[in-house]
Amino acid sequence: MKRSILICLGTLLVAVGVVAGVVNREVLDADRFASHVDAVRSDPDVARQVAVLLTDRLLEQQPDLVAVRPLIESTAASVVASPALGPVVRTAVAPLYDALVLGDSDAVVLRLADVAAVVIGIVAAAAPEVNATIPADLDVLLSDFGGHEYSPHAIDSAHLVQILSWLGPLLGLLVLAGSARFRVRAAARATGVGVTAAGLVVAGLLVVAGVLAGRGDTGTLDGAVRNAVWGELVGAFWVAAALTVALGGLLTVAAGISSRPQLSLERVRAFFDPAAGLLTLTAHAAVVVALGVALVLQPVRVVTAALVAVGAVLIIVGAGSLLVALVRGLDHRRTWGIGAAVALVVGIVVVALPSDHDLAAAGPTPGAACNGHVELCDRAYDEVAYPATHNSMAAASEGWFFPEQPDGIVDQLDHGVRALLIDSWYGRGTDRAGVIANTDEDRAAAVAEARQSFGDAAVASALRLRNAVGLTPRGPVGVYLCHGLCELGATPWLESLREVRTWLDAHPREVVTLFVQDQVSPADTAELIEQAGLLPSVYTPADDGDWPTLGAMIASGKRLVVLMENEGGGTAYPWLLPGFEQSQDTPFLFRRPAQLGSPGSCAANRGNPDASLFLLNHWITDKSAEVTNAERVNASDVLLTRARECEGERGLLPNYVAVDFYDRGDLFDVVDELNGL
Repeated sequence: MKRSILICLGTLLVAVGVVAGVVNREVLDADRFASHVDAVRSDPDVARQVAVLLTDRLLEQQPDLVAVRPLIESTAASVVASPALGPVVRTAVAPLYDALVLGDSDAVVLRLADVAAVVIGIVAAAAPEVNATIPADLDVLLSDFGGHEYSPHAIDSAHLVQILSWLGPLLGLLVLAGSARFRVRAAARATGVGVTAAGLVVAGLLVVAGVLAGRGDTGTLDGAVRNAVWGELVGAFWVAAALTVALGGLLTVAAGISSRPQLSLERVRAFFDPAAGLLTLTAHAAVVVALGVALVLQPVRVVTAALVAVGAVLIIVGAGSLLVALVRGLDHRRTWGIGAAVALVVGIVVVALPSDHDLAAAGPTPGAACNGHVELCDRAYDEVAYPATHNSMAAASEGWFFPEQPDGIVDQLDHGVRALLIDSWYGRGTDRAGVIANTDEDRAAAVAEARQSFGDAAVASALRLRNAVGLTPRGPVGVYLCHGLCELGATPWLESLREVRTWLDAHPREVVTLFVQDQVSPADTAELIEQAGLLPSVYTPADDGDWPTLGAMIASGKRLVVLMENEGGGTAYPWLLPGFEQSQDTPFLFRRPAQLGSPGSCAANRGNPDASLFLLNHWITDKSAEVTNAERVNASDVLLTRARECEGERGLLPNYVAVDFYDRGDLFDVVDELNGL
């Protein structure tokens, strides 16, 4: 027992020394460290996330650049990953190296002002209509990228790694040799077995670490960096593990262990011999079960680990055969590195353990509130004001050109939006991955709408930047949420509807409205709603035409109102309500903020003059300053003032207060004020 403990301890010390040695060589060496960081910087996932960060910082200073956010992100990613940036990055990582090795407590920074200059230059050349300049304090803002202060113990950790890189193997070899009382042949055999086992332990740990790294979220900067760091360093660790196994095997063979193992049926039976004792049998059974589970759950990684082990064995067998040929008369006892096999199986067991994928689900609004307020429960649907978003699907965070909202539909619902103005179109995939084109039947109408919304020059420029000129549609026709031209941004509508259903299920006391500018037929719209599982939640009007209270809608489960701009569902789909029979609205083509307060801004526009629902269109169509304008006109002194003026002029409560960039200004406060909350 004492000898086994010493062998295990020696094996562990050698394994620790191997890991520390790789870290010492690859991380604590200045040149190699800079080379690794440069490689991580050029990783596609890292470059993409850095580009997102850079774009966010630019848009904080110049929000109107959101119109060409996809161009800025793609350009920034290309620049960040460019080999030409290597010298800049190698110089910039010096503070990080000093913090790790020298214990420097200064904030770790990576200054990207030069990258921003290149990006702005390219944007200006590609889209001359965009007025983009580099903010004066951009370098200061970006200096926080990846920045944090390292503990004063960083230098102690670096020194500990350096010490373990030589002390670990030395102590391990001494302990292994001591387990055989330093008798030459026995000590060599014990040392060889322990070193081989240590190499296999490291290999097992690499498999475990590889599984964990593979499960990281490369959609975040931290996850992308961790994954890239692992990919950059894992090769060095595998080489060290393989060399350790090879050296241990050579020493074991030299000590007299046979290079030709025998695996007989008797040996297999002995593995499960009842006379071996409960503890031994339990251990053996655990090994077999763990190996089986690992093969089922992680077949690729287990096979990889097994191939590494086989390679190590081949090295040992080859070296042993050579020694047998050169040195006759060796005592070839047929014993094998049981410790190495056990260590490998333990690693496989750890690899097979499932990871936790539980997500924190958003809970319903507490209490008996309706749309967040108890006071609203007894009010009829048409007696309540709702925060609404214009072109809700056109999200900056999802790569749309000329976006009109900062994030997607689910995020909007999470933040309190309860009425979504969306556009549905038929589209098809194209010969460019990820780009959807309108069908031939709809293309003329889509181009006309896009030109009316964005202008001829902007549409032509955006299509060039998207490389969407002359695309060839292919594949089946699908239904998408697009703002006119699907090439500028498209979201599969069925996918979006399913997300809405999931959100409604998680928020059972919320009433939501979809107001659809429908280029898609009522029959196809109805089919999508049914496929998404939303049909049980869709509200169908009563015969008397009166709207129920929010409390009644919530109690019935009919909490989704669907209004269609062009065609209602008729008798076939009575829950697809004809939007402008049920509602009326204001004008919406305002080019300048001052026009929102001018005479006629509350005039009747579309819809039934006797309808009880009132849509307040409150946004500016000038795309060159869309975010700035949204922040200005969504402010309470503008939005609430106009809402009250329109309420007085039209004699109706603005039910849908529809804005662009709902996160700017005071939309939610204004709606609460309109509701008297």
